[in-house]
Amino acid sequence: MKVLAVACAVFVALFAAAPAVADVFGPISLVSETTSEQAIFAHDPAISGDGHYIAFDGSFGGVTGVWRAELLRNAAGNLYTAKVEQVAGGDAELPSISGDGRYVSFTTNEDLEQLTKHSSGLPDPEYENTHKPPNVYVRDMAIAPSEPGAFTVVSAVNGGTQPLTYEYTSAKRTFEEEHYGSVAAGRSALGQNSRGELEVAFVTTAVSDLTDPATPSEPKTPALQVAVRYLGTDTTRLVSGLYEPASRQTTETPVSGEEGSEHTGAVYPGGSTKPFGPLPAYGKYGEEPPTGASISADGSTVAWMGEDIGEQAPLLAGESRPPLYTEPLWRRFEPGSETPTERVTGGSDPLNPACLTSGETELPASPSTSDPCQGPFVTPEGTKPSGLLKGGAGEVFIPRLSADGYTVAFVSQEPLVSLGEDFGHAQDGQQSDLYVADMRAGLTRNQALLPLTELAGGGTAGTASIYDFGISPDGSQVAFTTRRTQFPLGSPAYVTAPQAEPGMNELFDADLADDTLTRVTRGYEGGPSEHSHLTKPVGQDPYEENGDGALSPSFSANGDILAFSSTASNLVWGDGNTPPVEKGGTLDGSDAFVVERMVFPATPTPNEASPALGPTLEPGWNMGVTAVSRPNGSVLLYVQAPGVGTLRAGARGTVLAAFIHAARAARHVRKPKARSIAKTVMTRTVATGAVNTAGAGLTTLTLTLAHRYDGLADERGGFSAMVTVTLTAPGHPTLRETIPVTFLRKSRKAAHRHKGRVGTTRRRSRR
Repeated sequence: MKVLAVACAVFVALFAAAPAVADVFGPISLVSETTSEQAIFAHDPAISGDGHYIAFDGSFGGVTGVWRAELLRNAAGNLYTAKVEQVAGGDAELPSISGDGRYVSFTTNEDLEQLTKHSSGLPDPEYENTHKPPNVYVRDMAIAPSEPGAFTVVSAVNGGTQPLTYEYTSAKRTFEEEHYGSVAAGRSALGQNSRGELEVAFVTTAVSDLTDPATPSEPKTPALQVAVRYLGTDTTRLVSGLYEPASRQTTETPVSGEEGSEHTGAVYPGGSTKPFGPLPAYGKYGEEPPTGASISADGSTVAWMGEDIGEQAPLLAGESRPPLYTEPLWRRFEPGSETPTERVTGGSDPLNPACLTSGETELPASPSTSDPCQGPFVTPEGTKPSGLLKGGAGEVFIPRLSADGYTVAFVSQEPLVSLGEDFGHAQDGQQSDLYVADMRAGLTRNQALLPLTELAGGGTAGTASIYDFGISPDGSQVAFTTRRTQFPLGSPAYVTAPQAEPGMNELFDADLADDTLTRVTRGYEGGPSEHSHLTKPVGQDPYEENGDGALSPSFSANGDILAFSSTASNLVWGDGNTPPVEKGGTLDGSDAFVVERMVFPATPTPNEASPALGPTLEPGWNMGVTAVSRPNGSVLLYVQAPGVGTLRAGARGTVLAAFIHAARAARHVRKPKARSIAKTVMTRTVATGAVNTAGAGLTTLTLTLAHRYDGLADERGGFSAMVTVTLTAPGHPTLRETIPVTFLRKSRKAAHRHKGRVGTTRRRSRR
């Protein structure tokens, strides 16, 4: 369990500095409704960063397409739908939305002319053979759909504004074959960089002219490539290029895939790429998850579930993986911070510094956590060629990214080496589990990994796959949906336990900051999610469809609003939309919902004494002080002051002289001989601050380490010091309070920046 302990320590260190909040969720609100009607069905909700808009695909009164709902608050403070607008009609689906809700991306078989015609809010024509290959578009909601500029094609040639040209390898082109082209993932395909430029990630599902627009009549780029479109400059970039081991760079050459195969390339297609089609009805939704890639909200990073891993990322020198072996892949491509494609995790870790120095060229037959080249997962060569995913019952496999791109949530069907090959490895086929990885430099893949779920060993009772998931922009929360009723890992710990009996997919929220797991969905009477169903024996799940229940979790920027879809009809009082009891039909009863996390900020506990017995006296002149370490390396002091005065604070601690010398050397101060200072310990004032109090009550004061001592906050365990706080006021005695504090920076980037600095710290014993 050593690997798990290290991983948990890494993630706890990243988020522990944030004030703990209660993982309690308020009432669920239905948002796929207007003032006069409820949607016939609604899927794939994506909430804007500001929490003011939610986009989803669905149907109102027979009019299908992508919709945007505006959210407002009622007198009780609960969210409700103020207005619903059509984004795009026809077969438009899989929306993503910008942070301010103005822009919505989607995939459709409609061309620009058809989009304009079919986005008028009128019933749609029948799905006809005249539809074009699918392409990705962005709608500007500030422009009417009939006006120029309302729709912009995303899957376009580099430097131009025309859609890509596609080619089909089959000798006989049928109507179905023409429904390959380009698709974008719902919820996570749209980002916006620091320049304000929109970026959209998409995947080609047919041979195209993506990398060779000069010869559109003879497309050469293989299918299943990851690309990003910059809407401000009409630039289309290939992301999933071949990896060049000699230069350790990702090239502009696309991944060709397995020779002779029609639907392979850089992206894992879930077995085979399905043709794009109209929104499926109940009983079909979720059986064939769409292909796609995720882009971070800041537009810097793309992640995808890849195949042909050996063509895209480093392997051990003697390691080989089959073309269809799959792992999540990650690439940062922001100018100035570009990286080659990297493996998020897997069965080996060739970039581990200890592995590089070991000279090892291939993994041994038996996985071992003591091997520096061993990755987290059991993926022996030759026996499990499909890698981390073998395909399944439609669960979503596209990795999801935090806003800055450094935190990746993903699923895997392989067991962890650290838990033993048999633990969680069900005999009838492994269900998928959920993990989070940190992609910041300096971490091995074992150190970077945090398991969020794990199956109980051996059996299948109470087990189920993680069906869908999403990650909050700050990376501190991961929401997921599953039918699972057992979560044997002790971390995260339950806040609300899962249901005892299997049922439909329920929505859970794992909070990495306070290490808790909360079941979010519940009936308005407190029970499990339900809708009308056929009667089944006790203990047998009455909901037979894999996609039944909660799906598509999506967070607002602050992580406090969570959007999702569900077929349950008991989440909100008066929900009249429910799936048919019998299979078939055109209705699926799915709706879009939002729920808010109730945040209770931490309040410092003041130092108080019980009131004196006897008659009421004038309040005494005394002071209380508490402190909180902050993630940026500073310390926040809470001072309960008795009145107006001047607060001054100073932090003193013991520092090795070598550290002081290193700081001076950086400023070109002459260096004394190392031998004379190597073990000298000095007591220094490392931080000071002052503030005036406005009167009796709570006053805050922030202490930040002086520049020369700034690196102490990056040392392991931080830097311990004693802070003395004084309060001076005319006509009153000076008050003084001394408390211990720790300056501890939680940013790994900062820790990496200070790595190798000379010096250390030592706890000062209280005298």
